[in-house]
Amino acid sequence: MYYMKPEEIDKTLLLINDLDEKRKQIHSLLSKMAVSSRLDLLEEITKDVLDKNVALQEMGYTQEKVKASESDGESESQTIMNTIDNLISNIKTNPSIKIIYIKLFLDRFHEISDQDKNAILQDVKDLDPDKLKEKLLPLISIFELDK
Repeated sequence: MYYMKPEEIDKTLLLINDLDEKRKQIHSLLSKMAVSSRLDLLEEITKDVLDKNVALQEMGYTQEKVKASESDGESESQTIMNTIDNLISNIKTNPSIKIIYIKLFLDRFHEISDQDKNAILQDVKDLDPDKLKEKLLPLISIFELDK
């Protein structure tokens, strides 16, 4: 059997403490970073494409024209799917407050009583985020979701 010498133990503990401090620094830096939404990134990409493509400019495409056509084409069902996708994305990003995200989502249904919302919350709180969509879609088809 191999036993560590006291100086090896001290050196190991020092390395572990250093690792923990570095992890905290990384976490702090990452939490301060601004992360653009998918929609903002798509708008930036569209703007870059339009700015650098003379053929599209000659055809009369502008950032405003593209934005207007996108908003006209977005259906209500697509908006609802985006809402659920955002909920699932938020839960995956920060699973420690999953219940809060689900509660906020359920609060958008004014037709459902608080008691029923609590029952639904209990039913879905332990579900994997990917299976959550299957459980929440029927709610949207039955009740009206406030936007």
